[in-house]
Amino acid sequence: MTGQVLVDSEAFKIRFEALAAKAQKSIYIQAMSFEGDTVGEWLIDTLVASPAKDIQLCLDSYSKFVINDRFIYSLGYFKDEAFREEVKNTAAIIAKARAHGIQVKYTNPLGFLFLKYPHRNHKKMVVIDEEVSFIGGLNFCEHNFEWHDMMVEMHSVDMVKSLSNDFHRSVAEDDQSTVDELGDTKMYYLDGYRSKEIYKEVFRHIDEAKTSIQIFSPYVSDPLLSYARNHKQDGVQLDIVSPGINNKNIFKAILTNELMKGYFNFYEYQGRMSHLKAILIDGKQLICGSSNFDFISYYFEEEVVMITTNQEIVQDFISKISKPDLANSILKKSLGDKRSIVVPLLFAGISRLCHLVATVINLKYIFQKSSH
Repeated sequence: MTGQVLVDSEAFKIRFEALAAKAQKSIYIQAMSFEGDTVGEWLIDTLVASPAKDIQLCLDSYSKFVINDRFIYSLGYFKDEAFREEVKNTAAIIAKARAHGIQVKYTNPLGFLFLKYPHRNHKKMVVIDEEVSFIGGLNFCEHNFEWHDMMVEMHSVDMVKSLSNDFHRSVAEDDQSTVDELGDTKMYYLDGYRSKEIYKEVFRHIDEAKTSIQIFSPYVSDPLLSYARNHKQDGVQLDIVSPGINNKNIFKAILTNELMKGYFNFYEYQGRMSHLKAILIDGKQLICGSSNFDFISYYFEEEVVMITTNQEIVQDFISKISKPDLANSILKKSLGDKRSIVVPLLFAGISRLCHLVATVINLKYIFQKSSH
């Protein structure tokens, strides 16, 4: 397998336009968020212009109800004309896509009274013909394209087959919890609560670190934090890089509070929101994909994660992400004994609530598993 790391949306946009323009057979795209802004319009226009015969877009039903991080059934919808226009335009460009033969599927319906709201398909992937694939953190909306992020481009027939299979299973709502071994790379297809054992396998790479662990994510929390605290070997340096400008400040508060325990260095990425998710082990092994390694992903979300020792990709990540992001970050100092009492209590409450809701949602699965 050969590949490269594409840093930020413009790099991905240039590559995708070039590949889509010469695609002949198929383009499969999966994302959680899609919005009727300039990015959504760009994507549909690029797909409409592509000569590929089989073009499919798989979106989470979240995009039917949340646009630009705002719930469409809210008072703001009626007050904000620009918001209403964006909601209408989202439906309009999806209709345009379908009119041009592009298959669009919304997965994971939110259910009666939105009872299934937590269970989202959070995967981000692109597969073009039988040659090229991408995974990473990009959704197709303006605010996401403005954030710091990455997509990993891979050239491998086996990778295309693996991701295409998972894409079609998502479209069919036949979600999987499994691992594909592809030489120097493993693909993990995760399904929240049902993938607890697979998450253990992912986290075990922290145990094996000999010198360093670098975690990049805006929403770092348990179970990853507790696992790293309890399982990393003595002497292994743990650095966590997370944005100072965070759209979910509870996670920044969690890290700031946790820093006082002294088992990691906290680097605040400067200048803008970073949506990038990756773990670098000893500078030799890269874990990346759509998962934020947080309690929401762990309990509820369908994710795709790659673990690779492919040195072309690993070294590209180090040169384009690891070194520049650390250089663009400020090392935060511990606040000594000024630990908040509220933050850990709030965090513990949210975590227990997530566990309870995930258990209720998966009762049928739990009973089926116990009966075998």
